[in-house]
Amino acid sequence: MRCFFLLSVFFAATGRNAYYVGTIWILAASDNNAGFIALFLALGSISEFLASAPAGYLVDRFDRRMLCTVADVSRIVVVLTTSAALILYSSYYALCGSVIFYAMADRLYLAASSAIVPSITRLERLVALNSLAYVAMQAGNMLAAIAAGWLLSAAPWASCFLLAAVTFAISMLSMPRSADHIRTLPVDYRRPVQASLKACEGEGTSRLPPLLIVSYVLIYAMGMLISALISKFVLQELQGTSLEFGTLEFCWAAGAIISMLILTLRRFSKADGRFIPIIVLLCGSAMAVFYPTRNLGVAYALMAILGAGYNLSRVLIDVEIQRLVSGAKLGRAKGWMHAACMGFSLILYAGLAGAGDALGPSAAFLAFGSGMIACVAAGYALTFAKSRTSSRRGLPSARRQSR
Repeated sequence: MRCFFLLSVFFAATGRNAYYVGTIWILAASDNNAGFIALFLALGSISEFLASAPAGYLVDRFDRRMLCTVADVSRIVVVLTTSAALILYSSYYALCGSVIFYAMADRLYLAASSAIVPSITRLERLVALNSLAYVAMQAGNMLAAIAAGWLLSAAPWASCFLLAAVTFAISMLSMPRSADHIRTLPVDYRRPVQASLKACEGEGTSRLPPLLIVSYVLIYAMGMLISALISKFVLQELQGTSLEFGTLEFCWAAGAIISMLILTLRRFSKADGRFIPIIVLLCGSAMAVFYPTRNLGVAYALMAILGAGYNLSRVLIDVEIQRLVSGAKLGRAKGWMHAACMGFSLILYAGLAGAGDALGPSAAFLAFGSGMIACVAAGYALTFAKSRTSSRRGLPSARRQSR
């Protein structure tokens, strides 16, 4: 049953990346500035922001496989409509219209498929199955990057969306066979995690540690920023082609797959949230390197590093959430957490749209990477300050007891 689940995740990711690679390249190649691309992605973020909480509620209320199937059908309708609209209307308006509906359907699929994971595996295998799901996702991204890059250069642009429709159809047929019965886990299936990310106390909680939320927001926004500006980085600063753009996306997926395969090893089954801030710090450093180098070979390596860091942190964050939150509240917890990501991403896109071409892609990467580094440093400083304060408060009481 897990094989069909992973097959659905693989083809859904192929369609998702084919859609976004195609839309972003078409916008970049149509002489739209970075502000227009940011506005396009902001429309998708607004849709996801509005859909996140309702999707979480639906995931906790209805059969999750059925919701995945509904999402796939909706995405097929959207991409086929987009393909036809590109022939009849302006590419910018056609794509902006499609992303509003596509993002809602995509959010429903991602919320439902992620919530299925803890119900089809043992607790001690959460890291392994989450990692395999991300391997399938990144393998799909890799296939889409190469196929979409080739289609955009050798065939009509609409063919990229036809590819997405086919892959969503295969995903739709695979998910219903992922299990004969999806069991609902009891409220107390979680186990506490001894990690630097302190868990909230209490049974059946849907609250999450603030540091976990901040890390998720930063790493998610990093991925969105790469999606928004990497095409312009290739065109403007590297004078590259769609094939080189596709190769950069391939490197991201390759780095992610290698890191996920390492994480599936049994010795990493107890990996927890203590590593997340370190990964965020390394990703921020890699983002900052784009600006001084501006070299295609270096960009390949940086994309592989960022792909590995992005997916490692996402898996570890997902596992933390699945361990800390009861199965009955998992969809809503992830829905509100994703809404926070979308809210921050909207602020980020508003800044990019306002800046237009005045802020180069590599300069934006440098600014955001520096911000990630500053946030992690501030988090460690606050943790150190709190530990010092608590230790000082403990000294007088210890002295009184000794007397």
